[in-house]
Amino acid sequence: MLLTQTNKSRQTARWKFTSVSLIVAIFTLMQPGAVPAAVNTSSQLRADAGLGAQWRMNSIARMMAGRAPVYPAHFELAETAVWKAHSAAMQASWQKLNTGRVAAMSSWRDASISPICPSGKTLLYPFSGPDFFNAWWLFPDCETFVMFGLEHLGDAPNIEKMNKRQFPRLLADVRAATGDFIDRNYFITENMARQLHTAQLHGVVPLVMISMAISGLDILRIVPLKLPPDAASVPAGRPARAAGRSLRPQLRGVSIEFRAPNSPVVRRMQYFSADVTDEGLTRYPELLTYLRSLGPTTTFIKSASYLMHSREFTQIRDTLLDVSGFLVQDDSGLPYSFLAARGWQMRLHGRYDVPIPPFERAFQAALASAYSEQRPDVLPFTFGYQYHDARDERSNVMVGRGPTREAQQAGN
Repeated sequence: MLLTQTNKSRQTARWKFTSVSLIVAIFTLMQPGAVPAAVNTSSQLRADAGLGAQWRMNSIARMMAGRAPVYPAHFELAETAVWKAHSAAMQASWQKLNTGRVAAMSSWRDASISPICPSGKTLLYPFSGPDFFNAWWLFPDCETFVMFGLEHLGDAPNIEKMNKRQFPRLLADVRAATGDFIDRNYFITENMARQLHTAQLHGVVPLVMISMAISGLDILRIVPLKLPPDAASVPAGRPARAAGRSLRPQLRGVSIEFRAPNSPVVRRMQYFSADVTDEGLTRYPELLTYLRSLGPTTTFIKSASYLMHSREFTQIRDTLLDVSGFLVQDDSGLPYSFLAARGWQMRLHGRYDVPIPPFERAFQAALASAYSEQRPDVLPFTFGYQYHDARDERSNVMVGRGPTREAQQAGN
């Protein structure tokens, strides 16, 4: 604690927590089936300790996002000058983000995609890093959000145990880690290497929690996520479990279960920290097996460093082409020529230009020709790497639906 709590504040905290807990408990009991099945944990939240942990996690997310806490142990922290200054800065940023980018993006989504999950119930977001925000606002009807990137998982900060130096540093780290995203709508990999490895802020999990808090989502639980070893990778005569432990590193994942406002549907954000180069995938082939089991998926790719234009990413590229039923991406995603060769019908939005440095060699002549033919309108929000300032009109998005399996088989 940063301050000594008075008797009055103790009574206020106790009253707030009791009232809120009662409301949430009643709401939960009125909705059978709304409690999620856990991943590697018990199948039900307990009404006492489980709900308290849930309330604490949401409160941590809210405080990092600059919103008022809901957990008694955090009330004093919200009265400090350092948190009030943090809250004012974050609220101003979110307001700017909401009235600008989110409003325009939501309007475009309804006209160009529809809020309904276009293909299946799973949104697949490769090379996402911690960008749950765009995934949620573009695809709010999807139930499972499967994301992966090089960034490590991390964990929620234990803010009630932080001292007078640690808590302000956490808040400063949060502002630094979200700065690029607020300004540009993407995270910069080199910056994340520093920003997500500080003494107080660790990994992807805290930033996803912040996105959920500002989006009004209710975090139910955060649990480790493990995939069973791929049978093909286990030597003959050796138990899969033992071989999986002894021969190669374990794929690390996390599942954040959450609910949207006024919805009984339990949704999940699954994130895997993984090197998905062809060489990297030899260490955990179960990831490709899992991704292929999800299809057909709605697939979303943005600010992906043009990785799948490289020969080092052939397996993940082929997997995405095979599993995707609907695709929304910028030019840094799947090469346009691969999509055209497979019979994808693509609607283009925005403007296409030579990629920013150092990606100039990823210029796609076939995509430039398609843009010349379709002559789409300017995109009403910034998206991807083509960003200079708020007046920049070079952002691009491709929206397409893949050929049916019957058409694919006929083509082969």
